[in-house]
Amino acid sequence: MRVIALTLAFILAGCANFGRDLTEAKSSWVGATYDEVVLRWGAPARSTQLSGERYAYTWVSEGSVSRGTLWPSIGIFGGSGGVGVGTGVTVMPGGGELARCERTLVFRDGRVTEQTWQGSPEYCASFRRG
Repeated sequence: MRVIALTLAFILAGCANFGRDLTEAKSSWVGATYDEVVLRWGAPARSTQLSGERYAYTWVSEGSVSRGTLWPSIGIFGGSGGVGVGTGVTVMPGGGELARCERTLVFRDGRVTEQTWQGSPEYCASFRRG
């Protein structure tokens, strides 16, 4: 039972990091100019003019993210008349998985004011500014 709890804690901690990393990536683009974004990500896939002199541009990227496999383990050891039990989680390297990240940035007065990011949080977090 303890192994399961440790494994779940490990997985949740990893998910929390991806969420934080994605939030930081998005925050890094607030106030950026259109030229800065294009220099980093290339030309947008699509765009539209919104009301109030706002312009929305969408960038779409695909790539791969590596996934590890979690292996919970229990060890029993002994010596000098004592016995102990240990638990752990091993992350084994796994193959890559196709990931997609679609980022729509809204510009007002030439600067990013709003954003919507959709896709793999792990992959999207890699589009951090700077």
